[in-house]
Amino acid sequence: MFFQKLPVCVLTRMLGAMAAVALLGVPLASAENSSQVGQPSSQHVAMNHQLPGWAEKLKGQTIVEDTMGGKPERSAMVEQQHQRIMDHMAQDPQVQGINTGMYNTSAMMHQYGAGGQDMLLASDPRMEPVALTGGGKCPATAPVKQYNVSAINVEITLNQWLDFYPGYIYVLDENLDKVRAEETKNKEARDKEGFDPGAIIPGVQAQWIQPLTIRANQGDCVKIKLSNKLEEGSGSVSLHIHGSSMVVSATGASATTTNTDSIVEEKKSGEFEWYIHPNTQEGVRQFHTYSQDRELTVMGMFGSFIVEPRGSSYWEALGSGDATPASSGWQVMIKNGTGPDFREFVLYYHEVGDEAFRPLNKKGDFLPQRDPLTDAYRPGGRAINYRSEPFGINNMHVQHEYFGFEDESMGYSSYTFGDPSPTIPRSYIGDPAKFRLVHGGSEVFHSHHPHGGTIRWPRSPRAIDDMNLWATAVNGPVKYPVIRAKTDRVDVEVIGPSEALDLETECGSGLCQQLAGDFLFHCHVAHHYVAGMWGYWRVYNTI
Repeated sequence: MFFQKLPVCVLTRMLGAMAAVALLGVPLASAENSSQVGQPSSQHVAMNHQLPGWAEKLKGQTIVEDTMGGKPERSAMVEQQHQRIMDHMAQDPQVQGINTGMYNTSAMMHQYGAGGQDMLLASDPRMEPVALTGGGKCPATAPVKQYNVSAINVEITLNQWLDFYPGYIYVLDENLDKVRAEETKNKEARDKEGFDPGAIIPGVQAQWIQPLTIRANQGDCVKIKLSNKLEEGSGSVSLHIHGSSMVVSATGASATTTNTDSIVEEKKSGEFEWYIHPNTQEGVRQFHTYSQDRELTVMGMFGSFIVEPRGSSYWEALGSGDATPASSGWQVMIKNGTGPDFREFVLYYHEVGDEAFRPLNKKGDFLPQRDPLTDAYRPGGRAINYRSEPFGINNMHVQHEYFGFEDESMGYSSYTFGDPSPTIPRSYIGDPAKFRLVHGGSEVFHSHHPHGGTIRWPRSPRAIDDMNLWATAVNGPVKYPVIRAKTDRVDVEVIGPSEALDLETECGSGLCQQLAGDFLFHCHVAHHYVAGMWGYWRVYNTI
């Protein structure tokens, strides 16, 4: 070809000359067009000023590559079009200093970082009045459920190896001392030589440092008192329940992100309420703080609120003797006020911090960004319910140290390593079970996938209320459940940040085969579960 046959020095001189002509021509053309229309150039948006050295070099390289590709005029055309856009932007009211309201201004500040990344979207009542009365206070006759919640700093321990990170959580005031006792025990264990799991119990059984899970029934009035007990200088917090109609108790105004009364400053408290209409759909809703959202939420300040069937009561799933009432928790028994009773398991898939964050090991050193044994990205950075069980840096590392090799087939083995630290839901064969699936993070998507052959659920549970298969096994095995035409069967569920889904398993615990044993579940993104995002559903065959 022509360029291939030319000597290198000649080619270089030719391309350089062509680049120079193109670089000179564009600003002249732009200036000429500007003078013809009689519009002054805007200094803060014009692009014909001197570029930094690296940008000039990149621009010249682009021209050379376009020319070699047979399109020598492309760079000039792109530059001309870009200049037209800049001229159009110069006419924008915000550039000219015209007040168009806080919505546009705050969006720009949030996008480009001016004033801090965590600025709340706010409205300016002078320019764009917004109604804040969408909720409504509770009727006097509604049953009341009161929750006193505190936002606190806490060290969150990820597993029995005492990997941890400094985080934030919501906690019921009645459990605050228990959280601090658990935190202290874990700190003391980290100072000891040798293996000591501290307060960590495998499977998140009877643990107090866990995502806050609270409940109320259809037709109830929920009242929440939120106290900001973060360390001094940590700033404000809020508690926003997705899909709710929560209002500020004092004013009756909607507790939305645009209402500053929904924000609780340091050492202050706020009171809110939500009347759950009797027709409100049963199911889980995620909540988190919208004040300082990025910093606090990704470090643990999230939870869930579950609307239960009308007239239901909640009971602790663990213990001996008669069941005791449950005020919160990811694993409870629901005595259903309108249908069959069921076991309820709330699984929070989430990241630990953002994608640049790295948790610490018991000695205070950063966990590796890449697991040296499994190649998993961010071991300990993918978690379920504040727990993470990475294969390589802990369990398989012990194998490597003791035996000189690691057996990947034993990565899941409770026989080899003991039960894992993340959630282990427990039930008996035939028990109806509902999984509430919550994404507590804000970084990446996850997918909930259980093993077991026939662990499946309807994609749209409410579409088959007349074919209530999640409870059909209560009177014995159902080997061949009815084939449905109204909705698909699903055995893996993709979930994104802040999403919440309800899974009603066919045939109850033990599945349609009616089997006892441990049923593995994990994020189906391979490096997520190898990095620690997995657990078991343990089904017993006898009481």
